[in-house]
Amino acid sequence: MSTPDIGIISGTPNTGLENSNKLVRAVDPILHYFKTDMSPFASMILTKGLSIGERDNSRLPKITGKQLLKKGYSNPKIEYFEDQVLNDTFSTTAPVTAAATTLTVSTTDDDYFKAGDMLLLTNANNQTERVRISTVATSTLTITNEDGTTRTAGITMTTSDKFYILEAPRAEDSTAWAIRTTKSANMYNYLESVSETWGLTDIKRATSHSTGDPKLEEKMKAYARFKEKLEKMILFGNRAIINSTTNPVYQNGGLFYHIEQYSDVEIRDFSGLSATRAEINSFISAVCKNGTPDKIMLCDSKWLDAINSLGYQFVQAPSFRLGEIGMNIQKISGPFGSVQLVYEPMFDRFKPYNGSAVIIDMNDIEWCHLAAKGVNLDIAEYPIIQADGATSEKGEWKGMVGVKLNTLKHMGWAKNLP
Repeated sequence: MSTPDIGIISGTPNTGLENSNKLVRAVDPILHYFKTDMSPFASMILTKGLSIGERDNSRLPKITGKQLLKKGYSNPKIEYFEDQVLNDTFSTTAPVTAAATTLTVSTTDDDYFKAGDMLLLTNANNQTERVRISTVATSTLTITNEDGTTRTAGITMTTSDKFYILEAPRAEDSTAWAIRTTKSANMYNYLESVSETWGLTDIKRATSHSTGDPKLEEKMKAYARFKEKLEKMILFGNRAIINSTTNPVYQNGGLFYHIEQYSDVEIRDFSGLSATRAEINSFISAVCKNGTPDKIMLCDSKWLDAINSLGYQFVQAPSFRLGEIGMNIQKISGPFGSVQLVYEPMFDRFKPYNGSAVIIDMNDIEWCHLAAKGVNLDIAEYPIIQADGATSEKGEWKGMVGVKLNTLKHMGWAKNLP
């Protein structure tokens, strides 16, 4: 008699003897598919963190909570204006003697001055002197004592010393001063068509899945990939348009494109600096004294390690509530407000940006999308029409979207931290 192909159990059945395929599988909710930690900046721009409600995979991520600045545009090219700060701090291009009656300045700076302006002269010995401008010529300011007499016993200055524009007192019944104001610079960016496809066969869609709905899983994984694309575009995108094809290809200029393109950003190279608390505080203070008091600082691991090693007593970690996905955010409080530290993995993955920290005023970033004539191309799910007889379902996350950086002077980049 042949041996039957069965297992004979002697004694009480247990999980070791039972066929493991019959056991109900214990599978965690697939929250990791959201991958918020891989796209922290995009997550903050879209949602200030994602709230998913119940932890049962019953719905896709929704934009919830406080929405950042957002606007629909009727053209893929978005244009705006920005004024530079009217400068009031200068250096002389030649040493100044105690009896000098002129100051020389750069030809790029002489338009800031007008006859009647009061100046505050300073030097390395902390001496100060108030003088009046009597006339302005190309790169040369003729100065007198404050009371209009000839200057003969003032302070001395070197080209390293600073002087400042003060007020401009007017004589009684005098004409108005000449106008000195800023010129608006035309800035622009493009919206970019970003998409990520997903799909599955009818057979997979009908097959029971231990982690829930297989269709939902594919959508969630595609959404995570989509957000990583947005993260890279927002950070490293290059403003450009390709016209060589039948249809133009618009590319959104990201954060670093604008930082390196324009001069208003505080950029500090730490390759020649020591990562001391004083140097880090100096950089943070230089950026945070402008704009709103609450900013974020995207950091790589080098910056987080450096800040942690310095033992900031005001580094605080917020409490996280059940049901929320967020980033590990810490906060440094200082004299000009607070800075939230957000780990940006892209800075570690992209070698040229190792040792980078970027401070961003979120109130100066606007999320833009194409919307006109009843068509809204903000991020949404779109079906992909299949050929007749197809036995699968496909779709994509898609949007004609981008960012507009309204005021770069409220932002800063510390790079090359060793």
